[in-house]
Amino acid sequence: MKHSIAGARSAGALAAVGWLALACAAQKVSSPPTPPPYAPQVKASASAALASEPLTPLAEPVAALAMPPQEPAKKPEAQPEALASKPELKRGPLGTIAGQPLEAEELLLELGDASPRGLFLVVDKLVAAHLALAEASRLGMRLDQNEVEQRYLEAKKQLEDEAARGKKPRALEEFIRRELGFEPGAYLERVRRGVIRQMLAERAVRAGSLASETLAVRLIVVLGEEQMKAVQAALAAGRDFGEVAREFSVDDSKEVGGLVPFVVREERSPLAALAFRTPVGELGGPMPISDHQFLLRVEEKRAPIEGDWATIEAKVLASLREHPVETSEFVHWKIETQARYPIDLGRLWSLVGAAR
Repeated sequence: MKHSIAGARSAGALAAVGWLALACAAQKVSSPPTPPPYAPQVKASASAALASEPLTPLAEPVAALAMPPQEPAKKPEAQPEALASKPELKRGPLGTIAGQPLEAEELLLELGDASPRGLFLVVDKLVAAHLALAEASRLGMRLDQNEVEQRYLEAKKQLEDEAARGKKPRALEEFIRRELGFEPGAYLERVRRGVIRQMLAERAVRAGSLASETLAVRLIVVLGEEQMKAVQAALAAGRDFGEVAREFSVDDSKEVGGLVPFVVREERSPLAALAFRTPVGELGGPMPISDHQFLLRVEEKRAPIEGDWATIEAKVLASLREHPVETSEFVHWKIETQARYPIDLGRLWSLVGAAR
């Protein structure tokens, strides 16, 4: 069973799996499969500050190549605008059929008719991707090109492993051409761009989290009062909270002793409000929500960390190494970030007749 600190704001149990498609709670977000089947440095858990639908990696076109790796001593860097600039596209129709032009709008309408939800998810993923790039630019973010290359090679290796595992093992280029239906060179460049945008998004999301006061808590979620009494008796007997979470909790976080590493203030979440009024080291709850009982302990309270990328980079990267971005952290960031930047998709929704 999956629960979340903010998901408890309405009825308690809430589904949220996966990371960075950039899906979005505010607009039914989630994402369809992207070209590279790869999600580096991301941990999925429903127990975090906000609930959402699945998130998948920021991959897809609209990002340019990273520069080749340099000598390690030079530690080259690149700006987000250069790394994620759009490739030039020819204007005009996409092609012709029986001498008649195939326009992008016609294709968009057909895609919307064939899979309305799929279209919404793709658009929402693009919105989130652009927001991540805007934040990276605002912060003056830079990426180490050697790390970009390492992550790209990891993604490429996963593709090679997939090609070798098939019923008919193939070389990577043949696999991409025959099984995926893409030209290998163009596809691998999209994989590289996806890795770059994933890295920018991870950093932007965590920088956003660290800019506010956050908590690390441990959480136990059980069904009914009897189970909660058993939990309280175990804790009263001196047992470790994490150990008790592993034994009793029905939340995914039990695998890590109930740890929810990043909880942010969320007015709509009574559970988040409980966490922020509970002193460090103390228990909060139990809090009944729907047919579940929630008990938490605050492990750490973090003061905000603000500044440009040069000021916060080391702390952001250290934080990501310790706790990869989770679904709910991303969703909260996206909701907050949408309020900072103008978004106008009225023409698109009018074209497809969406009730948005």
